[in-house]
Amino acid sequence: MELPWSSYLYVVATLAMTFVGFCAIVISLHQTRKKSPNIQILRIHTRGYIELGFSSVGVAMLAPLLAACGLSASLAWRWSSVIIAVALTAHVCLVLKRFFALAKGPVPMRIWVDQAITGLVILALFANSIGFLIEPSAGPVAVAATWRLVLAAAVFLLTYEDFLESA
Repeated sequence: MELPWSSYLYVVATLAMTFVGFCAIVISLHQTRKKSPNIQILRIHTRGYIELGFSSVGVAMLAPLLAACGLSASLAWRWSSVIIAVALTAHVCLVLKRFFALAKGPVPMRIWVDQAITGLVILALFANSIGFLIEPSAGPVAVAATWRLVLAAAVFLLTYEDFLESA
C-alpha cells in the first residue's frame, strides 16, 4: 500500500542522500588542504551534517517501510512518529552534550534556537503518534524529515564558511 504523501518523503530522502554525497566531496577537498586552526570544530560540523543528512533519509523512509511491512496508514504514521520522536530526543541530548563539552563559552544562540525548533517538531511527532487533535498523518513526519535536511544544510554552510576562511 502506498502511503499518502510518500512521494514527498521520497524526494526529501533523495535530496538528503545527494546532500550527503556532495558533503563527502567537500570533506575530501578539505582533507587535501592544510590543517585549519579550527579542525576540531570542523570535525564536529562534518559529523553533524553527515548525521543530519542520514537521519533525514531515515525519517523520510520509516513510514513507507512500516507500510510495506503491512501496517495500515494510521499505524505507520503513529509508529514512525513515536520512533522518530524518541530518536530526535536522543540526538538533541547528544548534540547539546557535545557542545557543552567543546564550548569555551556560552553555547551559541543558533544552537538553542535549532534545538528549540527540534523540540517543537518532537512535540508534534508525539501528538501525531497519539492522534492528538487530528488523525495521524504525514505532516509531522514530513516536517521532521525536512527540518533535519535544513539543519544539515545550515551546519554545512557554517563549515563551508570556516573552510573558506582557512583557505
